[in-house]
Amino acid sequence: MTSRFSTPLLSPLYPKPTYHYVGAKMLLALFNTSDESLQKLLPSFFRPSDMKLAGVMFAEQPCKETGTFMESALLVQCVFDNHLTGQEEVGVYFAHDFVDTDVALAAGREIWGYPRKMAKISMKWTGDRLVATTSRGGKTLLKATCTFTEEGEWIDSGPNLNVKMIPSADGSGLDVAAVSAAYLTYDVKKGRSGNPQIEISGGADYGLSGIDIESIMIGLYFDMDITVPPGKTVMALPQSET
Repeated sequence: MTSRFSTPLLSPLYPKPTYHYVGAKMLLALFNTSDESLQKLLPSFFRPSDMKLAGVMFAEQPCKETGTFMESALLVQCVFDNHLTGQEEVGVYFAHDFVDTDVALAAGREIWGYPRKMAKISMKWTGDRLVATTSRGGKTLLKATCTFTEEGEWIDSGPNLNVKMIPSADGSGLDVAAVSAAYLTYDVKKGRSGNPQIEISGGADYGLSGIDIESIMIGLYFDMDITVPPGKTVMALPQSET
């Protein structure tokens, strides 16, 4: 038992982090949203940033430890109180997250608390134009289209933030309720930028209805290596707050 990190015990699904994404390809399409959307997307213990910044992310993640997977997400920039340091920090909250392998889903949820669901995710180039989509249950949930015309620069927006929740076996409550932070590092090889189009849909069944896109900021594409370390529990949550 002490030598195993995940189940099944006879063939663990994933190893311990740190994970290394070598040759990752990432699209970020950033936009400003409304106070109403932020109230819907952010738990009460996170505060919106002054920019009211959100974004959709699509990525091909060639993970050395768990195999290559596709990922997409709806992200929100926020401010949080790090109970480990006593400091206020800026981070990126994963309101929705999608992947296309069981290993990525289980490892992301069980280690860091990424709210992952299975989906079909594609990134298709035609010349300098990239179209990225996420679909689940036959519905397109996220879509971004961008033609890249300029160089792009990476700006680190702080740790990846997730609410890690694990229910009790008897269904009476939660065994774990906490905010985790993962301080990823990025080695950018190439960056490009352009003016994107963004679509968020899927209806109430997927929790994506009523997300306002008030103004579109920029589309960014990067070829990079990403290091994903073990996370840190930066805030313990009572069940009433989750």
